[in-house]
Amino acid sequence: MDVYEKIEATTKRIEMRDLLAELFKKTPKDTVEMAVYLTQGKLYPDYVGIELGMADKLIIRAIALASGKDEKTVESIYKTTGDLGEAVEKLLTKKMQQTLTKTPLTVEDVYRSFDKIARSSGPGSVEAKVKLLCSLLNDATPKEAKYIVRMALGRLRLGVADMTILEGLSIAYLGDVEGKRYLERAYNLSSDLGLIARTVAQSGLDGILNLKVKVGRPIRP
Repeated sequence: MDVYEKIEATTKRIEMRDLLAELFKKTPKDTVEMAVYLTQGKLYPDYVGIELGMADKLIIRAIALASGKDEKTVESIYKTTGDLGEAVEKLLTKKMQQTLTKTPLTVEDVYRSFDKIARSSGPGSVEAKVKLLCSLLNDATPKEAKYIVRMALGRLRLGVADMTILEGLSIAYLGDVEGKRYLERAYNLSSDLGLIARTVAQSGLDGILNLKVKVGRPIRP
């Protein structure tokens, strides 16, 4: 999550690209697609139709449970900051001063938790979503919690364009930005940045060049 803070702090596209390239290099190849989806603020490509967003009220309940404060306190800080992400960071910073140092969450930890939240449905699903988010926040540092809450809201707000992500992937796995044109072509055929990330990470340029149009996977306009 540290890289998200750095990306948020810059308006320079090239700096964003280089930060993403470093993130992808450090991410295990079998989870890099998860890192790409989370950076986009989603869990799957748009055509799958599984969305991440949770209602403010549910997130406030989860924050209250994780911070040990009541919902009115959370709402009060939210009104002051205008950002539930900043609100949870403030609340958990106070709480963390009394706890042991936490082990950093992995990309997979965050993604798997959000996937469970998104897929939870039927009787009891509202409580299940709140408990899952609360558990994730309990495992997070205050800084991680800020971005987790923004993801949960569907408002990550990093301002990273798809083409910048493709450039980051090209630098990380093909050695320079020139390979972006091959990644962009494959993206146009698949509409799935996570698939592009997984393919180039695991199979390199050959894998990208072998990507074909597939039934059920729309072509980008």
